[in-house]
Amino acid sequence: MKVSLFLIGSLLCLLAGCAKTPAGSSVFGVFEGITPCSQQTRPLPQIPEDADCEQMIWKFTLYQDSITGTPTTYQLDAAYGMPKQNTNGLDDGGTPVTMEGKWTIVNGTDADANAVIYQLNPEDPQMTVSFLKVGEDILHVLHPDMRLMVGNGGWSYTINRTDNRPAPRIVVPAEPPSSSSPLVIPPQPEGSSVLGVFEGRTPCDKVVFEFTGIPPYERCLKVKWQLTLYQDQDTGAPSTYLFRGTSTIRTGKWTILRGTKTDPNAVVYQLRADDSQQITSFLSVGDDHLFLLDGESNLLVGNALFSYTLSRTDKDVEQ
Repeated sequence: MKVSLFLIGSLLCLLAGCAKTPAGSSVFGVFEGITPCSQQTRPLPQIPEDADCEQMIWKFTLYQDSITGTPTTYQLDAAYGMPKQNTNGLDDGGTPVTMEGKWTIVNGTDADANAVIYQLNPEDPQMTVSFLKVGEDILHVLHPDMRLMVGNGGWSYTINRTDNRPAPRIVVPAEPPSSSSPLVIPPQPEGSSVLGVFEGRTPCDKVVFEFTGIPPYERCLKVKWQLTLYQDQDTGAPSTYLFRGTSTIRTGKWTILRGTKTDPNAVVYQLRADDSQQITSFLSVGDDHLFLLDGESNLLVGNALFSYTLSRTDKDVEQ
């Protein structure tokens, strides 16, 4: 799988120390990701309305005061444009965007008084870029009105911290499994309705392999997800689910729990496959996003290419 020259250049620049830390500051975190981009959901207000933009590649560094830890400045190097076929890059490298300025942390939105928001350019409302802090190492792009932007089957609007993550290493068979048997999609269970269909592409983690049933393989870059959650059509209670992935179909039951180790008010969807005792959990944020959790109920942090976020795709989400 090819990786864009932009991403390679960014990595080399990071390793070489291209970005100089401002005097009196230290690095708070480096965040990277690839998100959608559309006429309705411009991830950056700096992108012209008439620009061709279906995808955006992000990388930004947040700095903090070395003594107090308060936010100071940021440096953003990004690119947007049309995706280059069969790669994770952009046609002709896309249109670069370089920004720097101040950033801050604010608390609360109309929908969630406890939300923690990171903002770039907070002193200029026309140029402010806001992110919901989903976890210590996970941010999600927000609309100007503070609603979470909703992704698609290919990309979410989640940005991951990458400067404190070890490079993943999976030492198993080199090639993906193949199946010659046709997949039989089970019908919607009688007496149920669809709560939501959630899609995405996640990195290849142990939890992902366990849930999907896909045998691990060394060159795994991503796993495709389509998760349909059913509910009782009369009571609305959680009932069953259907997972469709690459050469894989799995079914099971799911339920809703409250609370995690860090947030007693968190909403957690817990899934159990029909053919195993394995439990897989997702943090539900709003109606349109699921964030995959590990076995200890910690948020899984993605990389510069993919996140562990599933976006709701079965309805026309008002943007």
